[in-house]
Amino acid sequence: MSLDVKQTVLDAVIHLLEKELERQVQANAQSNAGAAFSAANADKQRDTTGFEAANLARGHARLAADLRHHIQALKAMDMEDFTGQEIDIGAVVEVDLGGEVDTYMLLHCGGGIEVDVDGKTITIITPESPLGSALMDNIEAGFVSLPSGLEGIILSVF
Repeated sequence: MSLDVKQTVLDAVIHLLEKELERQVQANAQSNAGAAFSAANADKQRDTTGFEAANLARGHARLAADLRHHIQALKAMDMEDFTGQEIDIGAVVEVDLGGEVDTYMLLHCGGGIEVDVDGKTITIITPESPLGSALMDNIEAGFVSLPSGLEGIILSVF
């Protein structure tokens, strides 16, 4: 796998996160509008619709801020080759877990995103996930054991 392929995967993840950011910004705007309308048009003293819409807007705003931060970090990330090195953020790892071979890219965000490149599906995982945690600082040919009891071997690291 070349660094160009890794960059293609990273670019795809950034694109998907940017689309999610747009969605969160729109949802925040709608929630803010709903909060303003509901507060001004409350039917009863205990009508909490405006309060609930404001809380929802705050949640969308926080998520949007987190997404902006993650997107900036991914855009600033330099791709490197992890062949012969310990697995870290940015590594692409092929793992045989219970007889099933899958390919993963370890990033700080975007866990669960799948990107198809050259006929191969690469799944993004984070260090906080059980598999990501098991892979961090591991090496090619190293063993992986998950809390679920599933075990496997690292076939390649790039």
